[in-house]
Amino acid sequence: MRSSTAILTTIFTAAISSTSFTAVAFADETEKWQGMYGGIALGGAYSAAMPDSRALVNDYFVDDNTGSDPGQLNPLLNQDIEDLDFTAAALFGYDVQSGNMVYGFEGDLSFMSFSETEAISGIYNTNNNPFNSELKVESDFSFSLRPKIGYAVDNYLFHASFGPSISRFKTTHKFRDDAQSMTFSDTKTVLGLSSSIGAGYQLDDGWVLRGDYLFSYYPGIVDGSGYLNAGSNPDFDYDADFMSHNIRFALIKRF
Repeated sequence: MRSSTAILTTIFTAAISSTSFTAVAFADETEKWQGMYGGIALGGAYSAAMPDSRALVNDYFVDDNTGSDPGQLNPLLNQDIEDLDFTAAALFGYDVQSGNMVYGFEGDLSFMSFSETEAISGIYNTNNNPFNSELKVESDFSFSLRPKIGYAVDNYLFHASFGPSISRFKTTHKFRDDAQSMTFSDTKTVLGLSSSIGAGYQLDDGWVLRGDYLFSYYPGIVDGSGYLNAGSNPDFDYDADFMSHNIRFALIKRF
């Protein structure tokens, strides 16, 4: 009888120990992607400003049976201004893990040196006089704070995020012909949207290697009018949107 009791006691103790070990292992697994983190990302971006600017019909620009100055200028003014740039970013965030699901937010301070000019020249169809135009767009940083959702499988985490982003843009337009010249400049802070998808692999001691694709869009990066001849009516009306496609790789530390 004592032998049976000892056997049952041994089995019960082993079961309790096994259950405790499993619970600890499960807790470790569910907390693998939980907590604060920070890191640095490096990559490259294709970015483009998409102007919707117009030369306006007025006392200076002609639109009659000899031709249309705005009709000639506008397609030239609205060419995309694009470039490939090196990017760097500081990342920080916080995640909560529930089983395989991971929820959180991520802050993203990105830097790039976008500074591109679209230069055009031609001859008016209406009077055979030459003209020159330079439209330049500059931007060097953005900041976003995006809610994030992910799915964890062992050491891998697949995630997507979407949220508001803010950046600052400077637009400069220089125009001259035989009779007139002008320089228009506008600097504007713009609220846009950014989204990302990516995957990370967790190494030892909370270090994570991650790759992601980040898309950003900013509407209305410039707003204003340009005057060639100091009159009361504008000669140009400016508008443009901006987008960026950024592929990058990050080293992240989880705390």
